[in-house]
Amino acid sequence: MTPDPDHGSLRLVALGGLGEFGLNALLLECEDERLLVDAGALFATAELPGVDSVVPDFRYLAERRDSVRGIVLTHGHEDHIGALSFALQAAPVPVFGSALTLGFVRRRLQERGVEADLRLLTPRQAVEVGRFRVNPIRVAHSVVDSLALAIETPAGVVLMSGDFKIGTGAAADEQTDVESLSAWGDRGVLVLLSDSTNVEMRGRTGGEDEVMPAFEEVFASTRGRVLVSCFATSVPRIQRAARAALAAGRSIAFVGRRMADNADVAMQLGLLDIPPASVLPLTALPDYPAGGLCLFVSGSQGEPFSALSMIGVDEHREVAVGPGDTVVLSSRPIPGNERAVSRLIGNLFRRGCDVVHGGTARVHVSGHASQDELLEMIQRVRPRHFVPVHGEYRMLAQHARLAVQAGIHADRVFVMEDGEVLTFADGRAAKAGSVAAGRVLLDRSGVEELEEVVVRDRRHLSSEGIVVPVVVLDRQTGRLESETELVTRGFVDWDQWPGLMEAARDVVVEVIETRPPEEHHDPSLTRERLRMELRRLFRKRTQRRPMVIPVVMEV
Repeated sequence: MTPDPDHGSLRLVALGGLGEFGLNALLLECEDERLLVDAGALFATAELPGVDSVVPDFRYLAERRDSVRGIVLTHGHEDHIGALSFALQAAPVPVFGSALTLGFVRRRLQERGVEADLRLLTPRQAVEVGRFRVNPIRVAHSVVDSLALAIETPAGVVLMSGDFKIGTGAAADEQTDVESLSAWGDRGVLVLLSDSTNVEMRGRTGGEDEVMPAFEEVFASTRGRVLVSCFATSVPRIQRAARAALAAGRSIAFVGRRMADNADVAMQLGLLDIPPASVLPLTALPDYPAGGLCLFVSGSQGEPFSALSMIGVDEHREVAVGPGDTVVLSSRPIPGNERAVSRLIGNLFRRGCDVVHGGTARVHVSGHASQDELLEMIQRVRPRHFVPVHGEYRMLAQHARLAVQAGIHADRVFVMEDGEVLTFADGRAAKAGSVAAGRVLLDRSGVEELEEVVVRDRRHLSSEGIVVPVVVLDRQTGRLESETELVTRGFVDWDQWPGLMEAARDVVVEVIETRPPEEHHDPSLTRERLRMELRRLFRKRTQRRPMVIPVVMEV
């Protein structure tokens, strides 16, 4: 176990979010008190068959639960709040967040039967959390009520950007409070942890209003239904698309539990303005003219059991699409989801509808700062030290280079990975070992944990297949009673590999006829030898390594 921090020192412990998109969880440790910032999940990719989501391993947090003073959330995206129930199981402490973030959190915790002490954060109003003084700063992002955090500690100010863009030209509540950032820069910031998602993008990120012309064109040219799919938390996007739909004389419905829940929360808080009379229940859709509908549908990332994916394969209970309908994918595929999104688009075209996406029209703008805005953040905050966060490792490395170009000395820029610890003492920073910071894989129930070995076996089966040789032996003589049956799934077409089946049966005969005496009393030894010899044959003949599971029966 890593020793606790000394008096006046500060440790940043990365439990997740460094080197991937998701799992955001950073622990601040100061004078034996701890504060967790964010508790995010990660959506599983095709490389994790049967896994629905991934959350950080919070064992390190659980072992120190008595010293944790609170959990502070920067905003309401799943990659920042999706693992909150697991963090609360590790350390049941107060949770701080903005109004919309807490609205989303409250629904998710209710679904899991988890109770929590939820406390509101308001921009420019400081909150004391143990030895930490948390100062929320409004930032622009694709979900409203997003916050950066200036956290005062005895060792200095830690400024966490959260997910942000500057948002110049947008409405006041959709702009980053750059004056507050500059003011903290004037006071002095020990370390800035800044969002790296769009570090490879030059210039500045566009504003939400830039999607309006494309949406208006879609509503004007579509004679059937318009389905809009974006992240269910993207309230500014939903608001603008709904405004365009209402102007075109369309009524609105929300399809997918998460989309409907989030819209309901946002409307209750007054952050999503849609007249109640214009919102239809799903049961009314079959009797409503297709040309008078705009449906907001969850599943823009091609998640297998999402509402939009089910619509794409014509298996959704309430919604079907066809010629004359248009689907708008108003999001960017998360890295790793490209194939799933491509498959989704293909399925929708098979239904006969049109699909509009970021590659064909300006229907999406990012919620993350591009290079010029990242530089502006550094120049306003003027931190003594810099740590890039949120993104794949290559993005963290490039953001580090950008910080050096902005004038921060290279010795004060730290690229970290999950589990690593950064210590500050006497104004200096240094890496100080690492802690356990793994991943917990969850099945589609979102509750049951899956072992890595199970996922590895699933991946192996999906790529190499399985062979089950069924061997029947005479109990008295130990000889083969009948010809070996070879059952395969996902391996090879025997007709395309002449002689392979016969060779496999010959291997079985040889193994059985050369069994040493001890194998007659321990069939498991025979099964293991069959597995090894058949795998060797298949690898030599086909260059594939199927899973071989021998079945040996005595009659």
